[in-house]
Amino acid sequence: MITVDTKAAEQGLIGTSPPRLDAWEKVTGRVVYAGDMTMPGMLHAKILWSAHAHALIRSIDTSAARALPGVHAVLTHADVPGPNRYGVAVLDQRVLAQDKVRSFADAVAIVAADSEEIAREAVERIVVEYEPLPGVFTIEDALAPGAPRVNDADNLFQHTTVRKGNIAEGFAQADLIIEHTYRTHSMDHMPMEPEAGLAYVDSMGVLNILTATQYPFRDRRQIAPNVGLAMNKVRVVMTPVGGGFGRKDDITTEIHAGLLALKTGRPVRLVYTREESLFALTKRHPFTIHYKSGARSDGRLTAVEASIYGDSGPYLSLGMYVIKKAGIHATGPYYVPNVKVDTYTVTTNNLIGGAMRGFGVLQIAVAHESQMDMLARGLGISPVEFRLINCLKPGLTTATGQVVNEGTGIGATLLRIRDYMSQHGLEWSR
Repeated sequence: MITVDTKAAEQGLIGTSPPRLDAWEKVTGRVVYAGDMTMPGMLHAKILWSAHAHALIRSIDTSAARALPGVHAVLTHADVPGPNRYGVAVLDQRVLAQDKVRSFADAVAIVAADSEEIAREAVERIVVEYEPLPGVFTIEDALAPGAPRVNDADNLFQHTTVRKGNIAEGFAQADLIIEHTYRTHSMDHMPMEPEAGLAYVDSMGVLNILTATQYPFRDRRQIAPNVGLAMNKVRVVMTPVGGGFGRKDDITTEIHAGLLALKTGRPVRLVYTREESLFALTKRHPFTIHYKSGARSDGRLTAVEASIYGDSGPYLSLGMYVIKKAGIHATGPYYVPNVKVDTYTVTTNNLIGGAMRGFGVLQIAVAHESQMDMLARGLGISPVEFRLINCLKPGLTTATGQVVNEGTGIGATLLRIRDYMSQHGLEWSR
């Protein structure tokens, strides 16, 4: 039985540890996730993924897979009744690869069968003839003159800028300038629950999709056109989500399971393996960051200049917003009077970059916090005092010119840290 501290409730929740309302059902195993759900007559789905990071598709032979007993449907791009395009911000990803694959994360064919074992065997029987193409796997290679194009357009999808003050004057005022290049790696969300969905058509002809998603209505806008149904003929039900962190913001199993349910007239469940979850779905974007910052001898920051390159993989998902946001937050929670920041969203043949907790801010924090430490060390100021000198305070402006108000908490947080360390005899290392 869960009890609630009424006194704490009267005082507000800040500083308390209220119990999670859904915790008891989860720790006792009562919650039914999408991958656990079954229906009478349910079929099991599997996906044939690309064998290459970049290649032309010359032919797809599904005859051996279709002939396997227990197989009820084998679909390729020719079986997608809609535009065969989806994406959170840009419709650039194919439901099933057509003419070309741009990543190992591209689905080429899907199968529905009586069991997962039969579906897996059917996938192995599909024969695809590829013509491999040279790929681009670094930001530098993608932007090089004459680089292979991942999509029809240039590999540089977007360039954004942040400008404030006079950057030349800012560096002229600095007594110390630190300049470095930082690289952050791709990172997987690694939710405990792999991606899963169960699709069926009800008696009213509505395609129902029960799925672990973070955004059911946006999913429906991408599902309906591709399965050839009106929006009011698609219903997306958000099942309990065993971890998302941005990963389940994008389409995962929904369109594939829906197409197979419509084709077979039976419920179809698609559950990713952990391996599929790792290579087929969005990641935290790898960044290359060239960062330069200057400060006066009294500890005041004078200027920040940064060039931020984000690897979005072959598709955009929410990539351009993630990378643009990194530029907006390039100076961190600090007041900098002179700012010049450029961000570049780059497409490659790597795995897809998308939303992940922090949404671009964590990558750029690697750079600006490293710079703050090095500036503090070079000026002989403790890192906490250096941050207290420069942190945003009410009335000051961010890199984009936004005036902050009394809700700015970085100063109070730093003071709390300093007091805690002092009370416990801890010292900052210089």
